[in-house]
Amino acid sequence: MSQVTIYMDDDAIARAKASAAAAKLSLSAWISKLVKEQTPEVDAHGYPVGFFDEVAANASLWKDFPLAENMRSPETPDLPRESW
Repeated sequence: MSQVTIYMDDDAIARAKASAAAAKLSLSAWISKLVKEQTPEVDAHGYPVGFFDEVAANASLWKDFPLAENMRSPETPDLPRESW
């Protein structure tokens, strides 16, 4: 288990200690629980778990979005390059 040093003002630390005591947890356990509740679980690549499933489920929303090939094919030909 890793150790972390954090700096908090007196009011914040007092509130954290009181909340931890009310939850019958150590301060470390209470902060760890808070972090886990407030941040998304991530996969091995750092993406939130279920991110790609959500994207796939909403893929129909982008059906009218142009394909990259269509966006990259210019309607006007490129100008000739200067020779050096």
